[in-house]
Amino acid sequence: MNKITIIDYGCGNILSLQRGLEEVGYKSEVTSDKKEILNSNFLILPGVGSFNYAMNLLKEKDLVDTLNDYVKNKKKRILGVCLGMQLFLTKSYEMGEHNGLNFINGEVMRINRNSKLNNLKVPHVSWNETFIKEEIKDKKILDKEVQNKDFYFIHSYMAVTEKKENTFAYCKYFDVNIPAIIKKDNIIGCQFHPEKSGRNGLNFLKKIISLD
Repeated sequence: MNKITIIDYGCGNILSLQRGLEEVGYKSEVTSDKKEILNSNFLILPGVGSFNYAMNLLKEKDLVDTLNDYVKNKKKRILGVCLGMQLFLTKSYEMGEHNGLNFINGEVMRINRNSKLNNLKVPHVSWNETFIKEEIKDKKILDKEVQNKDFYFIHSYMAVTEKKENTFAYCKYFDVNIPAIIKKDNIIGCQFHPEKSGRNGLNFLKKIISLD
């Protein structure tokens, strides 16, 4: 049985995530206790708000080293949701330049910086269809749950991974391909909110937790 923990650091849709997990048959605990986090089998890092604010909260609760131990040493599985996913990257340019957790090499930048359009509307708030990148070798692990499925997005910044293979799936927003799922070994993140994405989001959560 998986011990699922949602990190409570003052920044995220914790209650709706917990309810979503219950909907697909999983109980979870919400905590900022280091021992409980390290003893978990599956960790969820939620996130709503600005990058630097969230990183500062993690530092204030002294959770950065704990997360590094969990991910890099214990090599246990972690899911980052929305801003939680962006925190996995090396740095962000949201309201200045700020260092992230650096679990996956890459940068977080404003969506319209990657567009040729002068009037691209930001934030990106909509349901969007997701597509698994053609070159992904292990696409079958999430094929039915991700390919051509609609999820709910609400964000102004996007996570651009340094290595193309770390971007598992994307969605199209006008002329920008926005990374929707990033993945590296035991680390996975989704830019969309699965807890707000109806049955598609719940199916995604269920499959992610069940993966070996």
